[in-house]
Amino acid sequence: MAVATARSGSLPSIAVISQPFRHGGHHIGPRFSARYVVSVSPSDVGRRVSLRRRLPNGAYSDVLGDLQAWSQGELQVRRRDGSVVTVAEADLVAGKVVPPPPPRRRPSRNPTS
Repeated sequence: MAVATARSGSLPSIAVISQPFRHGGHHIGPRFSARYVVSVSPSDVGRRVSLRRRLPNGAYSDVLGDLQAWSQGELQVRRRDGSVVTVAEADLVAGKVVPPPPPRRRPSRNPTS
């Protein structure tokens, strides 16, 4: 790969990258795609999970916590603050089992401050 260098105050040439496209003048960058996988099942009840769900407005929302129940098409997840979130199985986009959270660290007491 050749790298152009600036000479006498001129900028490197990137003509190949900066040429206009012939499809309406809009730059279309590389396409990135993500493949969502649901790898949780009812056998994971009691384990810590991370779930991604689709909201009614089309946006996504993540839920992290302990999977309490999975019955009749609904998942119950208890968050760290104790609240329980119900996620409809039909709204589930991705999900996986995650490791337990790291232990909380005590704040250090600094006598020099």
